[in-house]
Amino acid sequence: MHASLNIAETDFLDQYCGNVGNYTTNSNFQRNLNSLLSSLNSNSQIDYGFYNLSVGQTGPDKANAIAICRGDIGEEECRSCIRNSTGKILQVCPNQKEAFGISETCILRYSNKSTFGVMEDYPVSILVNSKNATDVNQFNQALQTLMSRLRSTAASGNSLRKFATGNGTAGFDTIFGLVQCTPDLSEEQCDDCLAGAIREIAACCGGQIVGKQGARITTPSCNIRYEVYRFFGVTPSIPQGPTLPSPQAQPVAPPPPPAEATSVFAGKKSNKARTIILITVPTVTITWRNWREGTALNVIDPALSKGSRTEMMRSIHIGLLCVQENIADRPTMASIVLMLSSYSLTMPTPSQPPFLTNSNTNQSNMSSSMDYNSRVTNSSEAQAEVLPFSANEASIT
Repeated sequence: MHASLNIAETDFLDQYCGNVGNYTTNSNFQRNLNSLLSSLNSNSQIDYGFYNLSVGQTGPDKANAIAICRGDIGEEECRSCIRNSTGKILQVCPNQKEAFGISETCILRYSNKSTFGVMEDYPVSILVNSKNATDVNQFNQALQTLMSRLRSTAASGNSLRKFATGNGTAGFDTIFGLVQCTPDLSEEQCDDCLAGAIREIAACCGGQIVGKQGARITTPSCNIRYEVYRFFGVTPSIPQGPTLPSPQAQPVAPPPPPAEATSVFAGKKSNKARTIILITVPTVTITWRNWREGTALNVIDPALSKGSRTEMMRSIHIGLLCVQENIADRPTMASIVLMLSSYSLTMPTPSQPPFLTNSNTNQSNMSSSMDYNSRVTNSSEAQAEVLPFSANEASIT
């Protein structure tokens, strides 16, 4: 597996190539599909992160597509993810009349069948965080309560967005959750889709997901994710009401840093999509406190609000590893380069930096998105299997 410095150039997290049939070169369906993907790639109008397009006359040659971005990301990151997905989908699923690609911040699917307003809960993709919860029963109880609340909130959303985030407490762990449906679904359809995804936590794979600190479960029409660290950002506001027009979403900048820090992270993203990090001793306390509380994005300079929040969280994580109190625990420069380059490695949880007064505070069991070293992709419960992934398979290009 090869890792790239630019998250926009990485492969899909998972993909499904349909078995409804193949199209032939220069066929009407191929021309319609190419036109469809080209329109998605160049379309600057984003209806709050949701695209719905069709090309061709009604019939087997008509190409339909739906693309949706995660509800908390900005316009530019959304466009970038959609562009990347439209370029990748034909590479991973050549000549298929139906395909489904899952990226970190967006999902794309196309089909020769109608997609708009149709609830699709197959196929199911499941990515599992390999770490176990401290108290499995307590964790699962809190998780089900959180997911039920978020499911209700998302399903009752309007035709612009059906998305919800939140957190719950399980002993010493804080569980952060995210659920989303494509907004073309009705409230009942969204509720049913999310209910099915939530059931997979207990039903799939011989119970191998139960008690894990995180998982993401994705279907063509909805997805859920939970972790013991905050992995989502501020959700841009939208007008209320089910039938309002859909202008472009305006992302809401994260809250400014606390008054004692003028600018914790400042800099410009390079052409390799890497944020420049400047950490000084007076700001370490603030950064550490926000990291522990799951609000690390609060310390990001608002000027970077349109950047990749996933990349920002990775950069903060690495920065805190570099200022740990025990010098022996700090990563070497070679390790830092590897962390920046590989998305398949599991980074250690940072320990407390020096010069903090509350040195006995319990460490929160945070992680990064790279904790996913087990992956499940199932076409049915009976056929589901866990596919182990080794960090040693990663290499730098």
